[in-house]
Amino acid sequence: MSFNKIIIYGHLGRDPEMRFTPQGVPVCTFSVATSERKKGQGDSEPTETTTWFRITAWRNLAETANRYLKKGSPVYIEGRLSAREWTDNEGTRRTSLEVTATELHLMGSRSSSEESGDAEPEAEARAGRDTPKKPAEDEAVPF
Repeated sequence: MSFNKIIIYGHLGRDPEMRFTPQGVPVCTFSVATSERKKGQGDSEPTETTTWFRITAWRNLAETANRYLKKGSPVYIEGRLSAREWTDNEGTRRTSLEVTATELHLMGSRSSSEESGDAEPEAEARAGRDTPKKPAEDEAVPF
């Protein structure tokens, strides 16, 4: 048996981009940044390292992401990690790690979305599921 699962908790780097396949299936892409602080050694200042992830969401999950996420939104993502190879404009082969989302939890506070005029769904969205549930609070995340 094999297993491929990644969990990411971070903030959107830009607004989601929605498009549709020729068959009309919605697909939404966005980037999420995670940050890690490391203590400095001796007298040096602590350093912060940021890691970027490319996220792709399909069908109902894509529609939820496109509707409720925006640049800077905190989000919890579960999904499958895959590597994509490509060649850049200078002919150099590159590899990009991408995540296909299977679960999406909207982590923003209800008050911040109400101020922007959007009513946040009560919510957790899962691929293939139409009924969202109540979101976890930031303090409930174990990391």
